[in-house]
Amino acid sequence: MLTETSTHWLNLHDDLHFLSDNKRFIWASERNGFKHLYLYNTDGKQLAQLTDGQWVVDSLHAVDEQDGWIYFTGRADTPLERHLYKAPLDGKSPEHVVRITKRNGFHNIVFAGNMKTYIDKFSNIQTPSQVSLHKINGEHVTWLEENKVDANHPIAPYYDQLVMPEFGTLKSDDDQATLYYKLYKPKQLEPGKKYPVIVKVYGGPYAQRVTNKWQGADMIQYMVNQGYVVFQLDNRGSNYRGTAFEFPIYENLGEVEVADQVTGVKFLRTLNFVDPERIGIYGHSYGGYMALMSMFKAGDYFKAGVSGAPVTDWRLYDTHYTERYLNHPEANAKGYVTSSVFPYAKNLNGPLFVYHGMADDNVLFTNTTKLIKTLQDENKVFELMTYPGSKHSMRGKKVKVHLNNTIIDFFDRHFK
Repeated sequence: MLTETSTHWLNLHDDLHFLSDNKRFIWASERNGFKHLYLYNTDGKQLAQLTDGQWVVDSLHAVDEQDGWIYFTGRADTPLERHLYKAPLDGKSPEHVVRITKRNGFHNIVFAGNMKTYIDKFSNIQTPSQVSLHKINGEHVTWLEENKVDANHPIAPYYDQLVMPEFGTLKSDDDQATLYYKLYKPKQLEPGKKYPVIVKVYGGPYAQRVTNKWQGADMIQYMVNQGYVVFQLDNRGSNYRGTAFEFPIYENLGEVEVADQVTGVKFLRTLNFVDPERIGIYGHSYGGYMALMSMFKAGDYFKAGVSGAPVTDWRLYDTHYTERYLNHPEANAKGYVTSSVFPYAKNLNGPLFVYHGMADDNVLFTNTTKLIKTLQDENKVFELMTYPGSKHSMRGKKVKVHLNNTIIDFFDRHFK
């Protein structure tokens, strides 16, 4: 929408935006290995690179043609946080961007039509989501929802019990990537005691789990409260790290992702409060697939696993997703075989628990029935829980309570 000040308001995920003269446009591209913004004319000539560096732009939000600025969210400070930045429209110094948001954490931005103000939905690992109004320079105007943790806040009785994670980095075993992790420890570690660990995994493309973002009283907090160390690591293939980090999974899923999770376990084994013989893995959806692949391919490192709603054969999953990462089955027949769990199922040695909603219309229940048959044919003992009527998200209080209790019961029986 063009305003009287020649300022453009954009949707959150616009990667192509025309300027008011309709002769120039801003285009987002990963051509140099990281998603950045470029200025082109309609003849296809690059006029300027507007942002640059070994970090990624999330989204272009506004263009102020009158004063010569673009406004965008990105990861220039750290991949674990999202901030609002501005950069000159002339592209004279693309490596120098100006950070506008002040608080460390995650910012979701919506600009007003006249681009004089913006709404900021913010959180970090210690702060529940807050919504505020700001001037274009980042100055706070007013709260729309302060959501302050005071005596009346719903989280107040439990806030002091929450465990805040430690953030850190590891080098991948092949020394090709830096891996970010979060480590949650029980509040009172007993000297000399060795604790069991649950690796909470997702691991799939276009996802990120290690962020400085509010998580609240979730399943991880419950696990830590029950005496487990919980570990999360974003392996290669996950998002917001550039193409060298994101592309190694292409045409071969479940290989480098598992290798990176093993790197995480090797690190855990060096910690004096971790029992190396009681490290398990738990994930849902792609995380369920990762739990199976980790148990089947790296059983020396993962001693027990919980796999929720897993993809087991990528030929059973949506083509619009699968072919983006595995190519067409006729072009990459070998990759579809090696990326399925079945060539490795015979290697299962540790305890495995699989659950799935029987009405799942995302990852079809057929994935699990095929797994059941394969494990039975291999004479592998495993545990199974099905949820009639439940879809992929496993929604509903009764379902969630039963599922969470069943997961903890599984790990308790094998690790305690």
